[in-house]
Amino acid sequence: MTLKTPKEVTETINPSGSRRLVLILCFPLFFLLAIPFWWYTTSIERLALPESRILALNNIVLPTPRAQILITADSDAFPPPAPGRKKFETKTILENLGKEVVKGVDGIYARDPESRRNTRWWDLVYNVDEYHQSPPMKVHFRLSQYANTSFPLEPYVQPPETGLMTSGNSAGTLVIPVHPDQIGDRNLKLHYKITLINAILSVFPSKVPKIPLRALSYTPNITLSFVLLNEDATEGSYVRSWDIQDAIRHHFLPHLEPLKHVFNFSIESQVLYHAPLSFEPIPGYVSQDRRESTLDEAVDVIKNANKINEKELAEAVEDMYAEQRQKTWFVSDEQMKIFVNAEKWSLDSASTNNPVLRFLLYVPSARHRPMQLATENTAQSFLLPQYGGVVLLNPSIPSSDISVFHLSMSALTPSFHLFTQHLYSLLALPALPYASNKLNTPPPLSPLQPPNDLIQPLTPWQVYQIMLARSKENCEETIKTLNGIVKLVRKIREMKVGQGVKAIVTGAVEKLELVQSTSMSVSEVFTLTREAVGLANQAFFDPSMMGLLYFPNEHKVAVYTPLFAPISIPLIIGLLRELIARKKRRQAKKKESEIAGREFPTEADTEREKGIISPKEIEVQSTEAPELSLDSIQTLRSRKVRL
Repeated sequence: MTLKTPKEVTETINPSGSRRLVLILCFPLFFLLAIPFWWYTTSIERLALPESRILALNNIVLPTPRAQILITADSDAFPPPAPGRKKFETKTILENLGKEVVKGVDGIYARDPESRRNTRWWDLVYNVDEYHQSPPMKVHFRLSQYANTSFPLEPYVQPPETGLMTSGNSAGTLVIPVHPDQIGDRNLKLHYKITLINAILSVFPSKVPKIPLRALSYTPNITLSFVLLNEDATEGSYVRSWDIQDAIRHHFLPHLEPLKHVFNFSIESQVLYHAPLSFEPIPGYVSQDRRESTLDEAVDVIKNANKINEKELAEAVEDMYAEQRQKTWFVSDEQMKIFVNAEKWSLDSASTNNPVLRFLLYVPSARHRPMQLATENTAQSFLLPQYGGVVLLNPSIPSSDISVFHLSMSALTPSFHLFTQHLYSLLALPALPYASNKLNTPPPLSPLQPPNDLIQPLTPWQVYQIMLARSKENCEETIKTLNGIVKLVRKIREMKVGQGVKAIVTGAVEKLELVQSTSMSVSEVFTLTREAVGLANQAFFDPSMMGLLYFPNEHKVAVYTPLFAPISIPLIIGLLRELIARKKRRQAKKKESEIAGREFPTEADTEREKGIISPKEIEVQSTEAPELSLDSIQTLRSRKVRL
C-alpha cells in the first residue's frame, strides 16, 4: 500500500474548487430568488386619496339653516277696533306686526359696513302647518293680570310648569306679557315691535357663536363624575353620605334632557375620605366690607326663602357674622392651579374611556375651616378648563359634638347650582341673556311663591344654537384632520393607505360635500358633520396607518442588519477566500506547466541549445534582419565552416 502525499490527502478530503464555488454561490442565489417573495410580502399598499376634493373643502362655507320663529297671541292681547271699523283676525294683525319687525331688524343690520354686515337667518311664521317641524322658537303675546303696568314691556322665557294651574304656554316659549290697562295705549303696537326686536336679537345672534377654549371639544359620549372629597376623615367632622341621586335628578337632569340629540351622558359618583392638599392654605381674616356684603346676601336669601320669623332671622345673621369673624383659610390663585392632587386622589374613571367632566365637592378638614378662595368676592368655586369644577363646602359646626355629617338635597342646592354653571361653561351652552330691554326673569307661578333662582332648562332655540356651533366646530375639525392625513401620507413614504382607510376618508369628504350642496335642517347638518368628524378621526387613528408611522428607513436598516450581517459576512469572506485560492491554483498550474516544459525539451530546443540553426530560421532571421553588419556576416561564415 502506497502512502499518499499530503497534497493527495487534502484533495481527497476537500471538494473540488468548482464544487466549493457552487456551494458558496447557492446562498446568495437563494436570497436573490427570495427577493420577489420578500418584496411582495413587505410592499406597502398606498392607494390614492381624494386630495383634490380635500383641498376644495378648505374653501367650504358651512351654510346656516334658516330658523323659524312662530308668533302667536291671545285674542284680547290687541286693542279692539274703533266703532264702525273692521275687526281683523289675530293672525292678520301678527303678520303686519311681523313685517314691521323684519323691516326693523334688517334696518339695524344695514347700518353696519358691508364688510362686517350681519345677516338675518330666521323667518317669522304664524302657523305651525307652514313648517314641517316644530319651530325652535315660539313667541306669545299674553294678556296677564300680573304683568307690569308700565312700559317698557318685560318679556321672559316660560319655565316648566307642574300642577293643575298652568299658563298654557309650553316651556321655552318667549312670553311678552301685557297688562289689561295697557291694551288701550295708542303706542302699544310700537312697544310690541320694539320688545320683539330686542328679544329676538338677544336670543338669536346674527353669527354662529364660537366654542371657547375652556369648553370641551365635541365628543358624542361624555361622562359626568360627581366626587365628594373629605380632606382628612381621620380628624373627625367629615361627610359620610350625600343625597347625590336626588340632587342630580333635580338640578342636572332638566338640563341634560334637551341635549339628548347632541350628547350621550353617563353619570357616576363616589366619596373619598382622604384627599389631602399638596399645599398649605394661607390663614387670614375676611375683610369688613366683604363681611357686610355677605351678611346682606344672607338676609336676602333668608327673606326669599320666606323665613320671615324675626327670631330665626336674627339667629341666622348672628351665626353668619360669627363665622365671618373667625379665622379663615384662603386658597390663592397659584394654589388653585395645583388644587387637584391627581397623584393622591383616585379620580380616574375605570368604567369608561370617554372624556370625563369632574365636579368636585371638597370638604376641608376641621383645622382648615372655613376655607375660601382668595378672590375679591371670596368665591366658593372655580372652574378648571376642559376638566371640571371645584366647589368648597364648609359644613356648619353644630352645637352637639357630631363628627359625621350627611348632606341632604337642600344642603347640596348651592353647590349644585354652581355645578350647573360649570356645566354650561364646560360644554359652551348658551345662557339666557337676562338684562334690561332684553329678557327678564320669569315671574313666580303664584304671587305667594318666591322666584326660582335655579337656572332654567335649555330652550329649543338654545339647543338650535348649540347644534349650529357644534356643526361648525365639527366641520373645521374634519377639514383639519383630513389635511393632516394628506400631509402625513406625503411626508412619510412608508405609511400604508389601504382600501379601508381610503373608503373612510372618502366617506368623510362626501359628508361635508353633502352638507354644502344640499339644503337641510340644522339637525341634519349636525348629524352629517358629527359623522364626518368621526370618520376623519377613525381614519387618522387607523391601526394600519399607525403601524409604520414611527418606522422610517433608518429603523428598517437597524432591524435587518442584525439578521443578515451574521450570515453575509461568512459568505463574503468564504467567497473571497475561494476566489483567492482559485487564483493561486491557476498560477501554480501555470508554473508547473513551465517546469514540465523545461524537464522534457523538444528537438528544436535541443538543436537551439547546441547552436544548430535550421535553414528556415536562417531565412526568418534574414527576413527579420535584412541589413547585417560585417561582424555578423563573419560570424555566420565561421558557423558554416564548423558545420
